[in-house]
Amino acid sequence: MTKPKRFRFLTRGSLPGDAPPLGLYHYVREADGRIARFHLRVDATGDGLLMANAAAMARLNASGVVIAKGLLDGDDPAVIAARMKKGFRGAKAEQIAADIATVETLIKRMESPDGSYPILNLTDPAFSPTAAPLGRPISADVPLCAPFHIGRIFERLWQLGIPHATIIAGQDPDEEYLIRAIEKAEDLGIITGVRGRGTDLDLPARVATMAGAGLDHLDIYCLSTQDPIHDALVGDGDCKQAIQTLSTARKNEICAVAQVVLVQSTLEVIDQTLESLASHGIENVCVFAIAATDDAGASTGALLARELAPAARWVEESSEELGLRLVWCPTVRFDPNSTLGEQVCRGPRTSGDGAIRIEPNGSVILPRGPRRPAGNLLEDDWETIERSEMFQKYRQRVETDTHCDQCPGLAICAADCPRDPTGWAESG
Repeated sequence: MTKPKRFRFLTRGSLPGDAPPLGLYHYVREADGRIARFHLRVDATGDGLLMANAAAMARLNASGVVIAKGLLDGDDPAVIAARMKKGFRGAKAEQIAADIATVETLIKRMESPDGSYPILNLTDPAFSPTAAPLGRPISADVPLCAPFHIGRIFERLWQLGIPHATIIAGQDPDEEYLIRAIEKAEDLGIITGVRGRGTDLDLPARVATMAGAGLDHLDIYCLSTQDPIHDALVGDGDCKQAIQTLSTARKNEICAVAQVVLVQSTLEVIDQTLESLASHGIENVCVFAIAATDDAGASTGALLARELAPAARWVEESSEELGLRLVWCPTVRFDPNSTLGEQVCRGPRTSGDGAIRIEPNGSVILPRGPRRPAGNLLEDDWETIERSEMFQKYRQRVETDTHCDQCPGLAICAADCPRDPTGWAESG
């Protein structure tokens, strides 16, 4: 996955008095006959994130935020330049003009990004040794629940500046709940996805109805192109249904995403699976592994810790050759209390390390480690959640570069070493 671009404009001193208030700003622009949705998030420091269709992202410092918001608001460059000169000490007119031109170019490039799949994790969570850590997640995974509960969660996500949510549909989802959840997210301006089985989501007209409600991407389990392998884990007849559902999504102008799960049986045929997805026009692949630390877990079909890095190299090389966009989700530890198929259908805990999981009661679960809440989204302010022991331990793990000489250059290693079970997501 391509590393997100990071832009730094001018030297930031104290924040100017007319700096944009903390929050999330949503813009809709038309470019080349296509609609581009921008989200500008302003963090407490004045720095921020600029996202287009959640497919392209740039980190901006305080002056970059001021410029970007001015341009997106339609302000004249001369007005923005005057605002910059007044608000930032020592800013030279030539530098201000150059920075405004740079941001203008950036926005034009982001209006038509290469592909439309939302960023779900960051190849390099720290961006660079001197970069400030990402203040808040950019995405949340939320199990489908009653409209009142999921509506409160989406409203809170928007208040916190989290612009992207993936709804975990589960088996036999309630269609009314599902459509109302998508509509609620769309009304707020949240980029919205749904994850589940093809069998559950490609019922008559359901994909078209989801598209009409505002769905942006649909993530469907695609474990293998061989029916016996896929169906043994996901359900009878689901293999053919998976590809059909992704094709239906594309016809309805929804971004189609293949959710691949690595276990022993699926890894053996991963090349054929990826080749088949590419041949059907599927460009986006989200991958996670189910792994165990002992032979008992491996005997059920889970991968062993020592197999993860070689498996990741295989997947990354194949994806690159086929031109697929690959996103890694944190490895899930095998749960001896559930069948492998049940764990496959639960999916990843989160859609990456830039995401959090929000349970229907508001509990905040982090991408890795024990499944213990770091706080409650509906009851706690973000600062309380961020100061929690669980959150601090998680941050310490993912903000340390774990690349090593044994497997240099692997994207899966960016947030944590895949061989280290303490960095897996506990499935219980």
